[in-house]
Order: sequence, then C-alpha cells, then structure tokens
Amino acid sequence: MRASCCTKLDGTWVPVAANVSGQPLPVTQLRVARLIIDSDTYRIVDRSYRVVDSGELRLDEAAVPCALDIIGLEGPNAGKRMRAIIELDGDRLCVCYDLEQQHRPRTMRPLEDQLLLSITYARARGTVGADAGAGASATNA
Repeated sequence: MRASCCTKLDGTWVPVAANVSGQPLPVTQLRVARLIIDSDTYRIVDRSYRVVDSGELRLDEAAVPCALDIIGLEGPNAGKRMRAIIELDGDRLCVCYDLEQQHRPRTMRPLEDQLLLSITYARARGTVGADAGAGASATNA
C-alpha cells in the first residue's frame, strides 16, 4: 500500500461484501452498484446505471493504515468529507469509514461506540488498474 497505490486504485469496482460494525449487510441494500475511480476522482453508479454521487479523492499513502478522504462534489454527499481507511490487496479493495463521526477509523474493526461501514470491492474484469504497476493508467457507499 505504498508508492503506486494511487494508480492501482484506478478502474471500476463492484461491491462484493459489506458490514456495519461487523454485522453483515447484503450488497443489494447498498446504493452503489459500481465505484469508478479515475486518478483523484470517484463516481458512484447505482443499479439503474445513473451516477448518483461524485467527487474527489485524497489519498495519504504514508498513513498506516492507508488514509483516504472522500470529498463529495455532487449528489447526497456534496460538501461533505468522509475520512476513511483502505486496504488494497490485488483486485480487492476494502473501504471503511465511520457513519456517525468525523473521525477516521483507526482499524477496520469497530470500537465499542463506533458505527463503521466497511465495503469490500472486487475490480471489474477488463478495467484498468489490475496491471497499473506495470505502467497502465486509467471510484461512499
């Protein structure tokens, strides 16, 4: 999760698992059907293929765990900044943020008083980023 993490995030991501504070949440209940990340921007596409949220991403690769600020520009999160942490493992991306607080989670596991949303995405087949480390370049749930 260091030097080339930014380019490795580029592409289209599909939610495959989710939980709220450790309790499973069916991905069919999520608004997001696709998360599209292109450089420092994101778009959330719903199941009707409409962009329902978009904005900017600010990644802090030096932070442990890797920190991601999600800044809404259009949609229900316009004007909001969500402070998340991420884990990237090949073609799996896990994004975790606190639903009630303005604080960044310290870990993917909630503390007793935290309401964390964690969404695991799989890279959609044929999208850019899977081989971004080899020089290719090109998504709140």
